[in-house]
Amino acid sequence: MRICVYGAGAVGGNLAARLAQGGIDVTVVARGPHAAAMRADGLTLVAGGERVTVRPRVAADAAEAGPQDAWILSLKAHGLAAVAPGLAPLLGADTPVVFATNGIPWWYGFGDTGALAGRRFPALDPDGVLERSVGADRAVGCVVYSGNAVASAGVVHNDSAPRNRFVVGRPDGASTSTLAALAETLRRGVGLDVPTVADIRRVVWEKLMANVSSAPLSSLTGHTTDGVVSDPALLALKAGVLAEGMAVAAAAGWPVAPATTAPILKPHGTAHKPSMLQDVEAGRPIEYDAIVGSVLAIARDLGVPTPTLDVIAPLLAARGRTAAR
Repeated sequence: MRICVYGAGAVGGNLAARLAQGGIDVTVVARGPHAAAMRADGLTLVAGGERVTVRPRVAADAAEAGPQDAWILSLKAHGLAAVAPGLAPLLGADTPVVFATNGIPWWYGFGDTGALAGRRFPALDPDGVLERSVGADRAVGCVVYSGNAVASAGVVHNDSAPRNRFVVGRPDGASTSTLAALAETLRRGVGLDVPTVADIRRVVWEKLMANVSSAPLSSLTGHTTDGVVSDPALLALKAGVLAEGMAVAAAAGWPVAPATTAPILKPHGTAHKPSMLQDVEAGRPIEYDAIVGSVLAIARDLGVPTPTLDVIAPLLAARGRTAAR
């Protein structure tokens, strides 16, 4: 199976390197110094004290990458709409397109039978370009449990080894031969855990509880995740946001068990920076709409109060604007 990882930054670079180690035919789409370094010296993954260099094919865009058996889009949610039209001509009727993104995904309302059935998210899919270009039938949701950072051009550091979990599932919950073949291929990647689930929205909400309660406060303060929970005042704010997020998830029909969220409020003994903080420090746009804006929109739809998030959200939006100037 030929797989293209579109957006071989932190998460995508880690995934591409592990797939290449497993003998998968991998192409990556990247630009700038990171792409130039991968072309010249390969893609290097540093994880668990090991340093491995692989040499996937490097393309500048979808057209150069060419037709693939599967696409994995590991771009941030706000970057997806720009690449979708170029991807569309290369998609066969059964070509799976994996969206490995944080937050509420653009496809969330497709196949949902609950409170948000049919719900569109204009901020996540401007003018419906993803719906038209890719379509929910090809979409595969992917919830990523893997901490990564681009250490330097061509070098990705993974600090969650051996825990690199990529949970996949279709928006309609169906178990298809295409999904099974994709997951089986991904499992050949070195150190990858790739379970398939029928209830991908449940996993989306579980991961989102960590994102929405951690990333905004880290991005506003500059603290790592452990730094936030080590400050009593910030921990109280984090607990408030977490409680509000859990109320929104429950109203949407996917309650998150307290046992699942309990570790979110405890230190983990790492100095990991959430990807949103990494984007702030690098002057890149942040994942505001996917992680925060969409949660607020759903809360308004379902009548769930979010007083703590209502205060944090405009501060975060402003921080994102000033950081990306």
